[in-house]
Amino acid sequence: MKRSNGPGSEPHRPSGPGGAGREHTPDELKRELLALRSLIESTAVRHRARFSQSTLVEELRPTEVHPTIQALIGEATTTLEVALSGDADFAESAYDALRKTLGARGHSVHTRLLCGAASLDEAFVRDSLAAGHGLEVRTTEMPPLSTVVLDSSVALVSVGTAGASRASLIRAETPLRAVHTLYDNVWGSATLLTRRIHFGDVARRDTVGQVLRRLRDGVTDEVAARELGMSVRTYRRYVAEIMALLGAESRFQAGVYAAELGLLPTQDR
Repeated sequence: MKRSNGPGSEPHRPSGPGGAGREHTPDELKRELLALRSLIESTAVRHRARFSQSTLVEELRPTEVHPTIQALIGEATTTLEVALSGDADFAESAYDALRKTLGARGHSVHTRLLCGAASLDEAFVRDSLAAGHGLEVRTTEMPPLSTVVLDSSVALVSVGTAGASRASLIRAETPLRAVHTLYDNVWGSATLLTRRIHFGDVARRDTVGQVLRRLRDGVTDEVAARELGMSVRTYRRYVAEIMALLGAESRFQAGVYAAELGLLPTQDR
């Protein structure tokens, strides 16, 4: 989840809003998630005490999550921020709704998609970018957080692993701000996807995967070309194309990005 925004320093680790430029450790993200969960719960209690019919924070039953995802994404008019972790049901619902919404209003709704390698739908990303939709995609190792934020005014937040998550619909300002902060922290240290994240047919993808592994391992061009049974010139042509597609500034960086995106051969991951 690479798409490049053009040349410049540090193009793949840009600072997000609020100064989210540095990479956050898993422990830091876990603490932020726990703080967010606590904030959501305390806000829900506070508003229930004040307004018996308040909808500022609503805890959703499992059967309500799918229709809420569909409704929120379907209502987007300006911005969408979606985060997908390991919850396959949440991801499936989100992609289904995103296809419909971007297909109808993709040029007017600016969408940020943040996901782990396991929840990345390459066909969706490829088709959406090819269609020129306002989509930005980044991928990283995700904390157990799935969320949809609609026009900065309402958020569906699911915290926890698949089968053990708790989902809430949030309109209260304080937890909404906390959701934005956490999203931006992860986004700011995630890896951008290129405009094209596929490398052609199966045979060519296999060759590219072998080249990527050698880039990651620092194998010389001469040795790599010999191992792959091609000329050094052909190998270097592969390397140049791969670096351009991934937006990498060095060969090693290309290998690292490829590992993050799950592009390396299965036995090397």
